[in-house]
Amino acid sequence: MKNTAKLIANLLSSRRMFPYLAEAIIAGTSDGKPELYVLDPIGSILSDKYAAVGTGAPIAIGVLESEYDEGLSVDEAKPVLLRAVKSAMARDISSGDGVDLMVITEQGIKEESLQLS
Repeated sequence: MKNTAKLIANLLSSRRMFPYLAEAIIAGTSDGKPELYVLDPIGSILSDKYAAVGTGAPIAIGVLESEYDEGLSVDEAKPVLLRAVKSAMARDISSGDGVDLMVITEQGIKEESLQLS
């Protein structure tokens, strides 16, 4: 996972004078352990336990910082995620109206789309 994040960061960094206007979250497992990386448009990498990108990210991160706990199950974490996104949506019109959620476990990847409007 880390090598993938570094590769994409290098691609973004090579375009820093004319950047791709995108942020990326890269997540998966490596040696059975979860990993999550956030990349900004000029290739900076941040490794963390949770992440949010986009115009509503500062608001969503505030909710995640106060409610996230490493011991949460997937079912316990979903309401925290939804509260974070709903909070961002309430204060930032650009935050959209739904969530595309990827649940990554040792058993595989499951995609869910949740409409919040």
